[in-house]
Formats: sequence, C-alpha cells, structure tokens
Amino acid sequence: MKKIFAILLAAMLLLSCIPAMAEGDTIELTFQRIGTNAAESAYWDWVVEQYMAANPGVKIIHNDAAIGADMDTTLNTLYAAGDSPDLVGHGILSVAGRVEQGHYLPIDEYFAGWEGKDNLMASVLQNGVYKGHTYGIGYSTTPFVFAYRKDLLDAAGIAVPTTWEELASAARALTQKNDKGEIIFSGFCFPSAGGNLVELDVFVYGNGGAYMDEESNPIMTGEEKVEAINFLKGLLPDVNIAYSSGATNPFIKGQVAMTLINNVDLTSMMAAGSEYEGKVGIALPPNNGTKATFSGCNMLFIGRDCADTDIAWDFIEFAMSEESTLKRAEMCNIPVTLTSLADEFIAMDPWNAVRVECVENGIGMPRATWSTNFQTIRNELVQNVLFGDVDAETALAEAQETLEFEMDY
Repeated sequence: MKKIFAILLAAMLLLSCIPAMAEGDTIELTFQRIGTNAAESAYWDWVVEQYMAANPGVKIIHNDAAIGADMDTTLNTLYAAGDSPDLVGHGILSVAGRVEQGHYLPIDEYFAGWEGKDNLMASVLQNGVYKGHTYGIGYSTTPFVFAYRKDLLDAAGIAVPTTWEELASAARALTQKNDKGEIIFSGFCFPSAGGNLVELDVFVYGNGGAYMDEESNPIMTGEEKVEAINFLKGLLPDVNIAYSSGATNPFIKGQVAMTLINNVDLTSMMAAGSEYEGKVGIALPPNNGTKATFSGCNMLFIGRDCADTDIAWDFIEFAMSEESTLKRAEMCNIPVTLTSLADEFIAMDPWNAVRVECVENGIGMPRATWSTNFQTIRNELVQNVLFGDVDAETALAEAQETLEFEMDY
C-alpha cells in the first residue's frame, strides 16, 4: 500500500501544472487556515511542502488561527490592512458573510473544469455553495455521531437504538439514580450550555426539519421542531446529566451510556490501552424518520485579492486529490470527502463505515448572513425551553420574530 501511495504521489507531483514562469521568478501565496490542531497543522505543512517541491516557482506561506473569534479576528485584521490571504481555509459560518463582503471569490469556472468535481460527496459540496455559486471546496468534516457503551447495552440485552422511541426506552433503562432520585449515571446526556448547541439540530434534522428555505430565509417554526423539542423535554429530566458543550462530555468520563458527540472527541476513549477500549460503539444518530446528523465542514477558498488565482486553484486541486485526501485521513483521522475513497477509508477502521455514513447524511449550519444570530437564538432555545419552563411553540415563534427583526435591523 505504501509503495503504491508513493508511486501515485510521484505521478501527482509530476502532473501538477501551473502557468510557466521565467527562471528565477517566484509567485508567493499566503494561506490562512482555521484550527491549531497539531495533527492537522502537520498535515498542511506536508501538503505545502509537497506542492512547493513539485512547483519550485511557487512559495506558499501557511498560517493558522484558533477556531472561533481568533480566526475571524485574524482575517478581519488582514482584510482591513489590505493584506488579505490568497487562500483561506474556513468553515460554513464564514461563507455568507464573507461572500457578501467580497472576501471570497466565486470559483464556478474552475470547479466546472475540475475532473474531481463529481467525486466530492454531495453533502460536502453544498456547504460551499451560496446563492447558486460555488465558493468553497470542503476538505474537512466534523460529523456528530451517536456514541454508546457497547458493553452496557449488551449486558442489558438492549439493541443499539435507531429511532427516538428506542433511544428513550434504552436511556431510561440504563439510567441509575440514588435513593434521593438523583441521577448518578446517565442513560443519555445532552448539553444545557455551550457555544454552539448543534445537538438540537441533530434531532430537528432527524425529524425532517430545516432552518432555512430555498431562498435562504430562516425557518425557526414548524411541527418538526416542536416534536423534536418536546421529545427531548419529556426525556431529559429522567435520564440526563447536563453539561456544557465546551467542557468534556461526561460520556468520555464514563458517566453516561449514550450521547451525541463530535467524532474527533472520541479519540482518547477509543485509543488502545484505554479503560474503555472495545467497550464503545458509534452509529448514525437515532431519528424519527429521516437519516441525518449535524456535520461541520471546513473549506478552501480563494481570497479576494489573490495574487494568482490559477495557482491558488492548482493548489486546491492538489490538496483535494485522492492521494492528499487519503493522507489527511491517515494523519488526522478525518473522514474522507471523496466518494471514490470511501471503501479504502472504511478498510482502515471498521468504525469508518459509520463516519462515512454520517458525512453523507450530514447537514451543517445555515449558509446565510443571519447564521451567527441563529446560533445565539438556537442556544437560547435549548436553555430556556429544554431546561426551563418555556413552551416550545411560543419560544419558536418568538425566535422567528427575533431573528427576522435582527435581519432587518
């Protein structure tokens, strides 16, 4: 396998083509990327090194910034100073806002001529599309999976839940309480606070719901959302150990039988030698008729003032090749985004079949200028409705009104 990979990589390097330059000329491109994870930073250093080795007339300067405010502050500062990056690696939440500000260039023509365009998973491709134009190519996904204690379900004779009804039954059966009726071991845990409570979205999507219509208008109301909220509101008081999504999920601490969790966050629990090795399983989250989960996505964009868009696109093609994508999966344990690599990725680890399924059925944040406000409002819904005494229908109607008001303001 390694020999084959080396041959394919060598061929890829030879085929990488950019416009001819005079001897001694150098094109310098800056690449600003979100995330400071060590493995991912090492991977991108590898990509840059391999690309520059194949294209000695190109220099790629690679910088990263922490997820959240750090990345956006960095980009805002660079654009304000007239020193905007040629290439940007950023997430779904950035798409609408930065397109409207003119920070990202449309890449429709490049995409149309890309041999790999039909190989990109449809669920991943849509994340980079805004108002009918393609701006970003998804290289990294963060699907939420349904994690469960295999040993506990087996001991109780409970099958892995695939529906809401099965989830509720299993969660109640596996929850343990003390003499005072206090939960000391949770059958299913759900966050009550945090920066982006996408766990609610998993249930909304799994009930056929959506937060945005085809014209990019927000949809905060609807029976599918009421049903999702009321299901959780009826279940969580009986089974939940509440936590902040910014803290360690209590499932990882061995305090919970089942949970929704970012695929990457399970790494330590699955590692060889862990006390939970062999005791944990993952699946597509239980649903109420629609197979779906939340999946974040980071994409490659070409910046507004790019020094050479042809070379920038050539770098994107290089980074999105089968060889680079497979290398990324190996180094970062990130699910592949290319359909052609699904079988090879699954062969690396039996759990990868679930990861692929979650990516294929993954839905991200709304690609709209109001998505940041939506995040705040959705978080308030979780806190006030699921963990308070506010009525679901009333709260959703107020959320719609608030979001529309903020859009008009």
